[in-house]
Parts: sequence; C-alpha cells; structure tokens
Amino acid sequence: MRASRFITPLAVLCLATAGAADGAHAQGSPDLAGAWIVTSWTSPDGEVNAQPQRGLFLFTETGHYSMMYVSGSEPRAALSQTSTDADRLAAYDAFTANSGRYRVEGNVITYEAFVAKNPNYMAGFMTDEGNAVTTAYAIDDGTLTLEWTSGNGAGRRATLRRPRPATR
Repeated sequence: MRASRFITPLAVLCLATAGAADGAHAQGSPDLAGAWIVTSWTSPDGEVNAQPQRGLFLFTETGHYSMMYVSGSEPRAALSQTSTDADRLAAYDAFTANSGRYRVEGNVITYEAFVAKNPNYMAGFMTDEGNAVTTAYAIDDGTLTLEWTSGNGAGRRATLRRPRPATR
C-alpha cells in the first residue's frame, strides 16, 4: 500500500517526461514548460474554491503533460488496512490523473490523454483514436489560468502558480 502511493505518480511523471509512442503531433510550449500547482478552482456557475486540495500540472517543451489533482476543498481521508470499500471509493472518486500529449495553437491547449485514471478518457496514440479536450489559457505575472472549453469540465477554470524550488 505504501509503495503504491509513490509508484503511480512516478509512472505518470515518467510517461509525461519520457514521451509517448507518437511524438509527431506533440507541440509543446516553452512558456508552459515546467510544474504548476493549483491555487484555485472556479466552477462553471462562478463558485470559487480558493483553498483547493493538492493539484500538480506538468508540461514539457516536447509536448507532453501530466495532471493530477484532488477535487473539492476537503482533504481525502487516509486509508488503512481496515478501510472499507466505501472509504477507498471516496478517496478514488476525489482524485483525477491523466497524462499524454498536448499542443498549443494561439491561446488554446489541446490535450490527449494516453493514460488516465478514468479508462474512458484514454486515447490510442498508435491508432489515432482521439479524446481531445481543450482549454483556453493565459499566463500573466507568473499565474497560469486554464479554462476548459470542451470535455467534461467545460466552463471550469483553474488558477495555478509555479511551486517553490525544491530544497534539500
């Protein structure tokens, strides 16, 4: 159980940074490249969650991305050997993770997930099976704003910033 907490994010990070099976369509952006952490979410109806749970978005210059975040404002309960199926489902449902390729055209990012927590959202890079989702984006004074313009989250907005540098 403990090792799986580290293996899943590591696998997602490896895919995002090592590249996917077909890099021909990937077109990254040096402005986006690097890590961004979620500082707020805004729902399509305008409700702002200014104290979101953890979220990390990674973009490479070669056109690959990884995004993982916890929905809502309440922390997920820690799991133990005695956790029930309902406890595990609640922890699972509150978590979003996907990685794949992206391209930028103007102020629009188009994502295609190669691997995702939700199996219905995974694309087949080798078969050109698509699952494109788009966000409009803007970077202003070190703040990245993403607004979903298609897909399940259409109308939702995330505000992100660069994390502090790692320290030893």
